[in-house]
Amino acid sequence: MDPTSNPAEPAEREVRTLPAVDTSREAWLYVCAGFLMEMLFWGPMSTSAVYLKEYASMPLFADVSETQISLVGTLSLLFGYILSLPLLYFYNFFPRAMKPSLWLGVGVYVVSLMIASFVKSMPLLVLFQGVGPGIAAALTASPVIRWLPEWFDKRKGTAGGIMFCGGGVGGMYMPFLFEYLIARLGYQWSLRITAIFTAVIASIAVYFANPRIPISTRAHINRMPMPPFLSTFVRWSFMGTFVCTVFQSFGYYNVGLFLPRFSDTLKGAQGAGLLAAFNVSCIGSEVIWGLLTDRMKPPSAMAISSSLGALLVFTLWGFGGNQGLPVLMPFAICFGLAAGGFCSMWFQNAGNIAGPDKEQQSLLSAGWSIARGVGAVVGPTIGSALYRTPSVPGSNRWGSAGSPGLVGLVAASLAGSALVVLVFSYAENFVKSVRQYNNGKMGQRRPTSEFGVELNERR
Repeated sequence: MDPTSNPAEPAEREVRTLPAVDTSREAWLYVCAGFLMEMLFWGPMSTSAVYLKEYASMPLFADVSETQISLVGTLSLLFGYILSLPLLYFYNFFPRAMKPSLWLGVGVYVVSLMIASFVKSMPLLVLFQGVGPGIAAALTASPVIRWLPEWFDKRKGTAGGIMFCGGGVGGMYMPFLFEYLIARLGYQWSLRITAIFTAVIASIAVYFANPRIPISTRAHINRMPMPPFLSTFVRWSFMGTFVCTVFQSFGYYNVGLFLPRFSDTLKGAQGAGLLAAFNVSCIGSEVIWGLLTDRMKPPSAMAISSSLGALLVFTLWGFGGNQGLPVLMPFAICFGLAAGGFCSMWFQNAGNIAGPDKEQQSLLSAGWSIARGVGAVVGPTIGSALYRTPSVPGSNRWGSAGSPGLVGLVAASLAGSALVVLVFSYAENFVKSVRQYNNGKMGQRRPTSEFGVELNERR
């Protein structure tokens, strides 16, 4: 009997032959769709520095502070990340809303950029080029995160890394595209062309982004209860990754924001090329760290990533950041490889923590997204206040590119990220060992009779 024919019988999904996990063509089409959406909605966020540099040089915004201008880039990241968790709870009550939310996200993005192209005040640009695209990014990313554990099990880290590569690919070509469009047509037409291009390509991606287990459009939906909040989030492993992610994002997004402006010797195209090189290296980083977390403990991988990033900031940026491309290009590439794949480590880490509970895996990843958003806003906001244009061109003084305070802040935050995740990981292992030891002692001390039978088992 068809289970959907009886309305009294609850069924959330239609019965059909499902594609294979990890290996099916449909699974990798899903990855391609996620890749395209990452490229279209998150790529512009990683290249917002091109627009911010243009706004900072325009007489129209001469009275606007660096901190206010930076909100165009940071608020889009904030809303893109922090909305993931509430959206996942919303989808649990309204699972049929996931697919429509993908289309809604495309619409919000296109309309926001179109409106932004007609405004001439910074608060409105912050709203329509910052907040609007951030909301759209969350609407398109949350269903993809929610469905990923359905499609992948053993290759979850690899699949997530490939999808996150989309943001790096967008960051590879978009700086040149935006620089060209702004120089030829102005920032307003650049926004309009981006909106039209996104509408076309994103529609194709949304068509192929579907759950592995189709949601029935006819049967009554028997909703699965969400995992308990406290047991999901109040644990050493989650909190360690959460705090680690805040510190890592704090430093990482300062580099992406100020990279094209580190040196007074860089022209517009060179700054765009530097940002593109950084984002290209992030492509490889997403795959590398995703593969590594399929083979090693994610907290260890996170610590290595953040430690390498801190070392590169302290040396290449600290001692040679104002020397132009010969130093900045190696720094951009090496830092992107070291720190650019941090988010791809979440998926396997969530799988290790939650086990086979796919709902809990999605919630953990969404929780870390909030940490990412907090760090992405707080870090660059403080960094903008510390940033200084080099007063002595070509200075060899440590921290001359941006200010010693900014360089030191970024290096310290990345080092703190590595330290925090290791401390929490060791603390969790220590607590487990103590519990196992205490349980063993309690088991040995159970009272027994003279025949060696436990007294509480006698009747």
